[in-house]
Amino acid sequence: MSGPVRQLRVVVEAKDYEEAVAFYRDTLGLPEQAAISGPDGAEVIILDAGRATLELANPTQHAYIDEVEVGRPVAGHVRVAFEVDDSAAVTDQLVEGGAALVASPTRTPWESLNARLDGPADLHLSLFQELAEPALAPEYPVRTERLTLRPVDVERDLEDLHAYLSLEDVCRYIPPVPRDRDQLRKAYAPERRPSVLRREGEVLCLAVEHEGRLIGDAVLFWHSKEQRSGEIGYAFNPEFQGRGFATETARALLGLAFDGLGLHRVIARVDERNVASARVVERLGMRKEAVERDVKWTKGEWATLVSYAMLEDEWR
Repeated sequence: MSGPVRQLRVVVEAKDYEEAVAFYRDTLGLPEQAAISGPDGAEVIILDAGRATLELANPTQHAYIDEVEVGRPVAGHVRVAFEVDDSAAVTDQLVEGGAALVASPTRTPWESLNARLDGPADLHLSLFQELAEPALAPEYPVRTERLTLRPVDVERDLEDLHAYLSLEDVCRYIPPVPRDRDQLRKAYAPERRPSVLRREGEVLCLAVEHEGRLIGDAVLFWHSKEQRSGEIGYAFNPEFQGRGFATETARALLGLAFDGLGLHRVIARVDERNVASARVVERLGMRKEAVERDVKWTKGEWATLVSYAMLEDEWR
């Protein structure tokens, strides 16, 4: 080999040349590097698109990206992806400039905000915005004495999730109603269950595994960056209750909250009828601070919630 490739250039035939130039140069904002005229009205323009990369994907990956970003197969053999600073704003800009919106910006499992459009010159476009560095990115798996905490893999974990989240007794005290498999696929899709925390208002969702089997799931809410506050929660398969697994999981969540995310205050809100869950947080040393009578109408009845809390110096 005489030397490395010096440049990647994608060459596209644009049947409506003027429309394509106006869209990609003027609307998308790609700087003009050179414009050349040839015989018999031949025209070509070279636009600077920044750093070039060649992404090769096998058919399974190609289909997976379409499913995550659009929810159905849309891309042909080639799509052109542009990294931008604000995916939502640029998407609106390109739609106003004549592009057809295929899918609005969607947060992906790989922590980017991606949109799809059909642009001039018959190009299928991706816009992607790399999101900020995470405030909490645990090194997975997180291990306790008996458990492994890791991101949920909905296809791998589907049957184990369904084993308990389809039960009335388990869902009685937590927000969702019992779910079937299709509902679980949607609810636990990667884009809905991030494995890192980047900004306040987000929730970290983790599978709890024992001896190779998912036995429950746990969440860490980041409520406020300024107030350094958060909340923990969990749900378990009844088959594994009474063995201290919930306490072990909640302790790991507090470690992520205080030691990992640097929170000052963490709460847990428990339905007062859920005595077993109250015992879990009390074993951890969380203080009972408030009882909110009939604070929430849920599943056809009023729920009374008991708030427990712990401060960072109490954790240490």
